[in-house]
Amino acid sequence: MRFGFQTWVMIHIMVEPANTILPADDPEHTEPFLGSWALVSFEYILASGEVSKPLGDSPTGSILYQPDGRMSAQVSIRNPTKFANDDPAGASDKEATQAWRTYLGYWGTFKVFVDKQVVVHRVEGSSFSNWIGTEQVRYFRFDGANQLILEVQSFSGRSTLVWQRRFN
Repeated sequence: MRFGFQTWVMIHIMVEPANTILPADDPEHTEPFLGSWALVSFEYILASGEVSKPLGDSPTGSILYQPDGRMSAQVSIRNPTKFANDDPAGASDKEATQAWRTYLGYWGTFKVFVDKQVVVHRVEGSSFSNWIGTEQVRYFRFDGANQLILEVQSFSGRSTLVWQRRFN
């Protein structure tokens, strides 16, 4: 079974708490997150064990964590279809729908809570407007110093995004 990207987004909205009040993180715990990360893989695993890849076999994306507590995340299919018109306002309904279903971007601030093994993304702006003003909670773990794994558990399964540190 392959879930559409919209289904994945809806699962996360139903699971993630909005406006949770959490204590501030310790700056030393923020350090391992800082920098630019490239998306390696994105899987949604159902409770049955079945695996879905909402953005295909080779998704692309970037997540940035800055020392001032700002963050930005973008995920997309690797080779989106080009629009017929170079003017974004000239997109057909079909083109706009396809683009929306294959891309998600958001930005805001972040806090790390090591004791809970979570990073909270406080969303200020998003391509999915329902996330604006919410806190998106991601369980994290590091595989060495250069790979970050973010997970979200839902009632029907678990999303896992693997990120590789970029070196300039």
